[in-house]
Amino acid sequence: MKRIVCVLSFCLVFLTTVFAKDADSLSVKTDNELKKNFALGMSFGSKTHHVSHLSPLLYSGNGIGLWAERINKKNWRNKDFYSLTNFRFDRSSLSYLTLTEQNIMAVSNLELDYHLYYDWKLASNFHLLCGGYIGGEFEKNEMQSSLWIGNNPNFYSIELNLLGLSLRPTLCIQTNRRLIKISNQFDLRLAGFVFYPTTNQSFLCDDLKDVIDFNSFSEKFHFSDKLTVDLPLRKTTLRLGMLVERSKSMIFNVDNRSLNVQGIVGFSFDYLTSSGRLNRKKQLKTIFE
Repeated sequence: MKRIVCVLSFCLVFLTTVFAKDADSLSVKTDNELKKNFALGMSFGSKTHHVSHLSPLLYSGNGIGLWAERINKKNWRNKDFYSLTNFRFDRSSLSYLTLTEQNIMAVSNLELDYHLYYDWKLASNFHLLCGGYIGGEFEKNEMQSSLWIGNNPNFYSIELNLLGLSLRPTLCIQTNRRLIKISNQFDLRLAGFVFYPTTNQSFLCDDLKDVIDFNSFSEKFHFSDKLTVDLPLRKTTLRLGMLVERSKSMIFNVDNRSLNVQGIVGFSFDYLTSSGRLNRKKQLKTIFE
């Protein structure tokens, strides 16, 4: 496999502290137990992609994206649980250079996932969050070549993840006022549905076995690994990290493969009250305290 070098760029131009009140579906007794975290930022990296419906070639290039993550701590029967909502939008410009011209493929991804974790505390400063996730992803592939002037072909992909395995070990290192948090989130898709509207594939397909996607680790798989480090600043927390994604599927004879490597930069905010405001009366705390 070709080695990919990802260049991380520290360029972020927006910052927000708006946080909406969240209704807790699990039993929460006191306001101090309503601990939440919200993080957002940008990602930069490289991607290789192949869609046999558009081209037999493997395209590669760079991309940029926006991401947001929200974590809520919940207490149920004196056990700690965490819910995590992840949003991500990526836009990549991929190319393949021939002797006569440069073919370009523009790839857009929109992803939304919901995770539910149980906090398995292996040590006082080490939290092993283990659970599952569901979600969906929309992908648009557009060829941009002089061969198709005015009629660039598109290919759409819709994935519904019904069952996924998720692990997020988190190490907390105490500093004078805040915790440095090191997390490594691993997501493995186990089963879901894949639809290709471009191939006239319908959501009401008669034979569901044609669209049900079970991980086989040979022909069909989808996993991601995200390593992040939260570094406390004076009034907020800087988040740096790296994301590696690998997916492959063969549905309706369409070979869809991609490898995505991105650097992550953003900001993280901890909240301790139901109103969404950070409690600064005492020593600053984080969601894992």
